[in-house]
Amino acid sequence: MTSEGVGTPDSLRRRVSSKWSQDASAPLSRRVKRATTYGLDVGRARLYLRGADDVAPDVRVIGRPIVRNDGHLSFGPGVFLRSIVAPIEIYVGPGASMVVGKNTHINSGGTFAALARVELGQRVEIAPHVTIYDTSFHTLYDRNKVPEPRPVIIEDDVWLGTKCTVLPGVRIGRGSVVMANSLVTRNVEPFTIMSGVPAEPVAQLDPARFVVDPTA
Repeated sequence: MTSEGVGTPDSLRRRVSSKWSQDASAPLSRRVKRATTYGLDVGRARLYLRGADDVAPDVRVIGRPIVRNDGHLSFGPGVFLRSIVAPIEIYVGPGASMVVGKNTHINSGGTFAALARVELGQRVEIAPHVTIYDTSFHTLYDRNKVPEPRPVIIEDDVWLGTKCTVLPGVRIGRGSVVMANSLVTRNVEPFTIMSGVPAEPVAQLDPARFVVDPTA
């Protein structure tokens, strides 16, 4: 973990103080509860993501993710990992990289593995039990041979529904939605809704109507 990610007592107090000020209009008891919860979430990130190379100071963690980093792993500002009903599992192999972009949210039971490169863009919403691998770990006929990994890229503002799977070599374009239980086997154009096994386009979103929080 870089020095940016180290949660010193002073830096943690500053972040909790900022959260306290944001909730100024709420009742005192609610402000205390929110500030305490926020501080605990940030503290868990320091503990459970300590094997990562870069962790932004405001990354939050609920529950206990399982993280093994033998390559390069980074988490951008505002990332939130929720291991509530099942742990998030992350593995980065030797020489590989995984990047989780700003304000991306990952929910319970997600499994992510990179033997080459996995990139999650900014503001990506990942529902529970999503699987993203850049390798199948063995070939069809030789189960002892690891095939060449193929990078997976999830662009900004993508929404991955519950229990969907993204296969090696796939790139999902900005603003796209993958519906629950879908299997993504090929590239997805921006602002496309995908569904099915294998996933196929079922609708197009209007980019002009897409809203991005200017503070995100």
